Amino acid sequence: MASNHVSDDEALQFLASQDYLPLQLADHDGLVDAYSRLFQLSAAYFNLPETSLEKTSFQAPSGVKASEQGYSEIVGEKSILTVKTHETCPAMLHEQLNLTWNLTGAFLESTCKSIATTLQLDPDVFTPFTEPCCDLPQGKRTPTMLRLFRYNRPVGEEAVVTAEKHKDLGILSLVVGNSPGLQVLDTAANIWVPIEEDTVVPKDAKIRSGGMTATLLCGETMAFLTRNRYKAGVHRVLCAPAKDNPYRFSIVFALRPAAAPIFTTNFESAVVGKFSPDQRLDGQSAALLMQQMIATHWNVNIAKDMREEQQGKFRAQTQSSMANGQEDIEDYAPPPGPPPGRASS
Repeated sequence: MASNHVSDDEALQFLASQDYLPLQLADHDGLVDAYSRLFQLSAAYFNLPETSLEKTSFQAPSGVKASEQGYSEIVGEKSILTVKTHETCPAMLHEQLNLTWNLTGAFLESTCKSIATTLQLDPDVFTPFTEPCCDLPQGKRTPTMLRLFRYNRPVGEEAVVTAEKHKDLGILSLVVGNSPGLQVLDTAANIWVPIEEDTVVPKDAKIRSGGMTATLLCGETMAFLTRNRYKAGVHRVLCAPAKDNPYRFSIVFALRPAAAPIFTTNFESAVVGKFSPDQRLDGQSAALLMQQMIATHWNVNIAKDMREEQQGKFRAQTQSSMANGQEDIEDYAPPPGPPPGRASS
């Protein structure tokens, strides 16, 4: 998982302490070629007329679920294609997307095993939730998805936020870009890190990876199951004007948990600590956990008016909770002591 100059343990220490991890695709067999080719096909797909069968046949549902499957366009911001199964993938993308999905799924499953080891858990503790998602499903879908994005760069001189700050809901997300835009939040310093900019990415790393960047982020499911030993990474997309290309392309593989039963006792260790009675799950499906998380998060990839409506609703709920004497905190709190890689003071 780490670069040639950094061990896997050091990489995961960085992920646990910083909430994100920059990767070099060149250090992982097949990923440079797979993503390079998929970026080429992605650009060709988005350039098709809106009336083409490759788009109309895979039109996303309307409303708040528009980003969950199929093709959608948020006018003035971005175009999105979300794929979850063989059947929901346009023919022109199918072979390459299938290859990219399978390579990425195997890599992220291996990463989950490594994360479990740092927490003194069974290396296979995540496997029931990851294994069904590692290969592109045929027929029955899983919550895992691969998304192709084409962001519109602004015409004026000012950079524009085209995806507000948010956390992903799943276990792990791999964000691959071929031009800058992704920013991650350094929560300790409370500053945005332009993780894809040349000023941050070593020049040789970008050259070796075919001009692409890769960033690993933990999601809310990982944060819950590790009791915040690995926290969900806060991130956003800030698109700057670019004369040579009016778009920013990115590919996001979001590994979400398959609908297997969760036993939180399996995730307890000397490092993780114990789940409190109101946090414990004893055989409840991961699908229920995902539903609960979706119900408390607004969707960054739907139309602006619907986003603002969701944001207003959640702000009102937060204000109501605080007025009733409830603190505005997450449902799960980290155990005492430092997470992996963070020294105690």
